[in-house]
Amino acid sequence: MINGMINGAECNEATTDTHLSPTARRMGHPHAGVQTVAGRHLSENIHRWLIGVLSKFVPSASSMRILLLWTACLLSTQTAVLAQTAPEELRKAARNPFANVIKLSFDEDFTFNQGPYDRNANSLAIEPVIPLSITGEWLLVTRVVATALAYQPNEAKSGGTTGTADTTVSFFLSPAHTGKLIWGVGPAILMPTATSNQLGAGKWGVGPTGALLVEPEWGSAGVLVQNIWSVAGGSNRSPVNQMQLEPMFSYNLPRGWYLTSSPTIISDWTQPSSKRWLVPIGSGVGRSFKIGKQAVDSNLTLYWSAVRPENMFSPKWQLCLEFTFLFPITKHSRTPNH
Repeated sequence: MINGMINGAECNEATTDTHLSPTARRMGHPHAGVQTVAGRHLSENIHRWLIGVLSKFVPSASSMRILLLWTACLLSTQTAVLAQTAPEELRKAARNPFANVIKLSFDEDFTFNQGPYDRNANSLAIEPVIPLSITGEWLLVTRVVATALAYQPNEAKSGGTTGTADTTVSFFLSPAHTGKLIWGVGPAILMPTATSNQLGAGKWGVGPTGALLVEPEWGSAGVLVQNIWSVAGGSNRSPVNQMQLEPMFSYNLPRGWYLTSSPTIISDWTQPSSKRWLVPIGSGVGRSFKIGKQAVDSNLTLYWSAVRPENMFSPKWQLCLEFTFLFPITKHSRTPNH
């Protein structure tokens, strides 16, 4: 996911919403959709392990712990409802950034071992994606990344700043009728909505953004890129000239599970080469399923900063938890070219 929080003096790791899909469960398998005793014990063990890990990462006083533990239950518990297979069109829409589907994502990011005292930070971003059919041939897809709650530690052993961070709004113009290559381009706007200098750039910014995606039978592969330059804002704040490049990859597994990797590579062009690049590598696992009739997607990924700026704000690790609601639009559906 590309995060809305950009700081010209810092390069903080971030992710964007991942658009992924599951593989349909094997038809005709005698145990398809049925939870065995051994499977239930394995699920319970995974459940307890996830809760134990997340409990160590998140302070008990954090309100985000409830959201994390709830999603851990959804990821680890196999029920008849979760075993239902999403329709083909819904699976494609889940991994397609320009699908004619309304998406509402909640993205919780934790960064670890930053600064001289190995402090931790976290943020919760709300990311709605709303497509609009403007003609029979084109879709206008609006994507908002609003960091509703962020915590950034001080340059000391204790203390920090909590508040909202900056917001990024992107507009993609994408063909309604696609071939093998799905694409969209448009502008991205940076809005200085942060409540503290430590949480945002303090600048208005604008720049181009675009994405490409292919969807072979085994999953999906693509890339999302944007570069934002500051155009207005506080004169006492550093200028913004930052690129964010997000490779997107998913590999389908049985029963709605998938492997995923979508690290956000950041380059701050205002900094010297030794402080410019942040290159995380890693992967994770997720699942697309239904709760009743509601289609949802959730994934958990872990990234290690293989290359990071030589400053105290760059984390070594990042844990990302994403939960997305999907709302299909049937009036104007995207159709492939033949």
